Amino acid sequence: MRTAFCPGCSDLLLPGMSRCPNCGYSLDGDSVPSVRRSQPQVVSTVNLEAPYLPYKPRDMQLQIISDIRNALDQGKHIVIESGTGTGKTITSLAGALDHAKATGKTIIYTTRTISQSDQVMKELKAISTLKPVSGITLTGRGKSCPLLQERPDFDILSPNALSTLCSDHKQKSSQGKRGGCPYFEKIQDCMDNVETYCKKNFPTSEQLDIYCKNMQVCPYELKKALMKEFDVVVAPYIHLIDPDIRSNLFANLNNDEKGIVLIVDEAHNLLDAVREQESFSISTRIAASAFDECSMFKDAFVLDGVELKTFVKAVRTSMRDLGMKLLGFNVKEAIVPPGSLEESICTILKVPRTSMDIMIERTIELGEMREKASADDEAQNSMILELGRLMNLWVRSPSDRYVRIIRADEDGEFLHAACIDPVDIVRFMNSLSGAVHMSGTLQPLPQYAKVLGLPNDSIPKRYPSPFPKDNKLVIYSKTLTTNFKEMQANPRMKSDMQAMVAKLCNAVDKNVLVFFPSYRVMKDFRPYLEQTIRKNLYWEEAGKQKRTMESLNRFRAGRSGVFFCVMGGSIAEGMDFPGDELCFAVIVGIPYPPPSIENKSMSDLFNVRYGPGMGWKYTSEVPAVRKMRQAIGRLIRTETDRGMAVILDNRAARNARELEAIPSDDPVADTVRFFSNK
Repeated sequence: MRTAFCPGCSDLLLPGMSRCPNCGYSLDGDSVPSVRRSQPQVVSTVNLEAPYLPYKPRDMQLQIISDIRNALDQGKHIVIESGTGTGKTITSLAGALDHAKATGKTIIYTTRTISQSDQVMKELKAISTLKPVSGITLTGRGKSCPLLQERPDFDILSPNALSTLCSDHKQKSSQGKRGGCPYFEKIQDCMDNVETYCKKNFPTSEQLDIYCKNMQVCPYELKKALMKEFDVVVAPYIHLIDPDIRSNLFANLNNDEKGIVLIVDEAHNLLDAVREQESFSISTRIAASAFDECSMFKDAFVLDGVELKTFVKAVRTSMRDLGMKLLGFNVKEAIVPPGSLEESICTILKVPRTSMDIMIERTIELGEMREKASADDEAQNSMILELGRLMNLWVRSPSDRYVRIIRADEDGEFLHAACIDPVDIVRFMNSLSGAVHMSGTLQPLPQYAKVLGLPNDSIPKRYPSPFPKDNKLVIYSKTLTTNFKEMQANPRMKSDMQAMVAKLCNAVDKNVLVFFPSYRVMKDFRPYLEQTIRKNLYWEEAGKQKRTMESLNRFRAGRSGVFFCVMGGSIAEGMDFPGDELCFAVIVGIPYPPPSIENKSMSDLFNVRYGPGMGWKYTSEVPAVRKMRQAIGRLIRTETDRGMAVILDNRAARNARELEAIPSDDPVADTVRFFSNK
């Protein structure tokens, strides 16, 4: 695969791209004018108020940097909502570097996506023209291990199997045996070269991986070995929220919580990422695969008189029995009473309940033996090991922090333990001597601080966008809604909503982004919209990222198309549309999360903890408003952009202030008027 970089901004380009997704640079010489994001000019002298700010300061940037520096100097957390144009990345780096350089600390800058980490490296490179600074971006073994990526089964191997394989190859290299890792063996010889390259060029993660692979050395191991030599370490959320990975990170840094400055980028995503990381599922498919794997063992027992295959079969049978008992017609999920799975398994096996821990531990041991044995030949994911580890989590997860659920889908029953109250991240945050939490959509700031368990002296700060307010208009319909009860009461509501979407898309000769609350609603609307909208139409496709990106690039290359996507997805949060690439957004309904057992359990917890009514607010209203604000934020990315958003749901009136929205009797007429500059 040929890899290239944009001539306009040096961002990584994938094959087939016609325009740079970062700056809009035209790559194929087509007739579409190239739209480039306005890049701030690097200054030649140090600003004494903000020595690590490499640009002429915009409104409020000096204040933001000062507030961050002062909070960190006092050992406090600062929670920031910073509007578009305030420069969240550069101001957080400038403020944190001022503190970290004076105290000898390392900055850990955590991001949700690789593209966000790339922006950090660009800003560090700009800072380096004024002050000595360095940075390196981390990725997981799955993205940066050249030896394992050569395997035909690489994509289906679990992280545990990859780790086992990696350790096996490294051990053989260290012992001088055949079958080692040639990329690992070159690390010592290449460290100085790679360190010099990083400190001179500030490569993105992809660029560094390519550079290392061209030298036939492992980028994953090099990053681990080199990170302690850098001022800023950029890492995905997982390095923060997984206790084991976080412990390894500190070990590689030769540091601890007191010696770092943490920056959390797009902090509104952090809590969901933590809950997702701590939640887990056990499917009947895993149990069935583990049962098939038992044939590889002879006379393997988990307890006196209980064979491994008998135990695994009992787990699968108990899951199905729970499904038969708790799930019925049109009932797709139900709460699993504490201890019921364990009691069912022990009843089938005719053993005391106290034997469960012993059987699980032995299952894990046998799975580890199976995975280790396969590492010498063809590595395989041990489903016995996977099942044992998941059962161990199921048994040990405390009921006051987890809600246990059984669900059914086309593949059968599966158990899900949803974490509703993560505590490890709370302990970690409270161990830090201050941190920076920032996002463009973090209101209400006290809610974020409370749920994350930040210290009481944390500092909330909000900085509005410096861009002209007249450049953006947000309106909402006074008559339309996707509220289920109102749609049932008014059979015309759905057809009126569909007609309004089509009229709005046809009303302007501009690119339009239409956001739906779910893939189901988007699929339901699609036939009508394809018949009535007189433009090129493009669609986000669930689970098909490559096809979605190809459609998005075609949409961005034109100037009068419609792209349909889902609220809260990568298009709504992770993409920039400078200039005329996007001027108009239509938001269909309020993206409240669908009813679920875990959401209800979390709401009940918050009602008890923070007061009546706060559960719904924190679990439904706040996330929905944040998603809408993220979508609206796609419109205005530079000081010269003009854009408009229409919310097709009268429930937006409840949050009109946060959305900066006004009511409309005629959204189509207001849209035409805005784009006619009248």
